[in-house]
Formats: sequence, structure tokens, C-alpha cells
Amino acid sequence: MDAIKKTAKNFAKGLFKPDNKLSLIPNWLSFSRVIGGISIPIMAYTGAPLPLLFGNVTFLAISDFLDGLTARVIAKEETKEGAMLDAVSDKIFSIILIIGILPILPIFAINGVLEGGIALINGKLLASGGSPKSNLLGKVKIWPLSIALILGYLALAIQNLNIAGITNETLLTISTALSIGTMPLQGINIKQYFDEYKKQTEKNQIDKTNENHHDIENELSKSKEKEKTNENEITPKFILSKENHQAMVYELDSQEKNEEKTNEKPKTYTKRNKH
Repeated sequence: MDAIKKTAKNFAKGLFKPDNKLSLIPNWLSFSRVIGGISIPIMAYTGAPLPLLFGNVTFLAISDFLDGLTARVIAKEETKEGAMLDAVSDKIFSIILIIGILPILPIFAINGVLEGGIALINGKLLASGGSPKSNLLGKVKIWPLSIALILGYLALAIQNLNIAGITNETLLTISTALSIGTMPLQGINIKQYFDEYKKQTEKNQIDKTNENHHDIENELSKSKEKEKTNENEITPKFILSKENHQAMVYELDSQEKNEEKTNEKPKTYTKRNKH
């Protein structure tokens, strides 16, 4: 739940209140794939004009390249929110298209589960303080998966296709092959993200251990300072008590000597007369 809240917060910040206002351009290009992901199944199932469907698909394919380019050229920086928005938008785009194609190509359910696993690990990575973003393999595997999905939707949108021997069944066969071929890439991608999450978790544990050691050292330092302060408070009292004791002993000795002198009787000599 915390991961979802944090992701939603960064998502909203990237779309509406980025630190760099120029980042709105690449961020909204990334988010356009979410909007497009919703529109493609609707257009395919409702029989929208093919030029409109092709235009939408072409724009979404280009947007995956343009968002990174505009971040570097226009915004002059690639932000943490932008990277997260790009990664999350890719996942939402894929999952929406996968759900839409399931009635005619159930094999994509496996791709959907794998994409969901990637999204889950990325959410945990974000919650642990990491910065999930699409890596190279993630960018590579999205292409065969996207092509597989697009071919599936074209087979759905175009009725009785037969161009140069290419039929609806041909598109569905190619789509299925690409779907299966993408699965190993998704599995490797899951391992990569899991390793990144594991490293972040270990880093958090090390940081927490160091912080605990620092707290213990501070407590020991405070304890030593307190003991030293107590010793400084007790020592004068002890010295004063010792001095008083010595004074009392000296006074008693003096009294004893005076008493001895008082008790001493003077010797008297009697002079005898000789007769």
C-alpha cells in the first residue's frame, strides 16, 4: 500500500508539479502511452477507421523514443519522477493492451502475469527508497511485445484480411510467436529488477546498522560524560570530608597532649637539715 501511495504521489508530481517545468513535455509524452493503451482496444473493437488506428499506434511507438530525447534536449535533465513515469507508463500500456487482446489470444495472459511481476518488484523497489526505471532489456523486450499486440489488434480490426497471402490467421500466428519469444526476456528482466531490489534492501540494512552503531556510540559518549560529571560533583565533597577528618584527628591529638600536660605533677625536692 505504501508503494502504491508513493508511486501515485511521484506520478502526480511528474505530471503536474515537476521541479523543472520543462520536464512536463517528456513526462506527458510518457503518459500518452497510458492514454493510447486505453484507446487502442476501444478503436479495434468498435471498428474505428484504420488510418486513425495506424496513426495512434505510430505516435505511441515514437513517443517511447521522444520522451527520453526531449528530457535530455529540452528539459536538460532526466529526473527521478520522469524515469519512474516512463517505466510505469510502459507497464500500464502493456498490461492494458494484454487485457484487451485476451479474448482472441489467451496466450498473452502469461505475458500479463510477467509484466505484473515486474510492476510489483518495481513498486517494492520504489517503497524501499530505490529509483525504478526502464533498463536496456526492458526497452528491448517492449518492442516484440508491442509488435505482437499490435498485430493481434490489426487481425481483430481488419475483417477478411488477404493481402499477398497475409491473412488474419497469419497475423495471429506471428503475434503468438512474438508473445512466446518475449517471455524469456520478461523472465530475465524480472531477475534484473529483483537483483536491484535485493541490493537496495541490503543497502538499507547496512545504513540502518551504521545508524544503530552511531546511536550506540552517542549513548556511550553521553554516558561517559554523565559519569565524568558525577565524579566531578562527588570528588570535592570527598576531599572536603577528608580534610575535615584530618582536622578532627589533629584537634583530638592536641586535646590529648594538653590533657597529659595538665595531669603531670611537678616534682618537689625536700632539703634535709644536718644537725
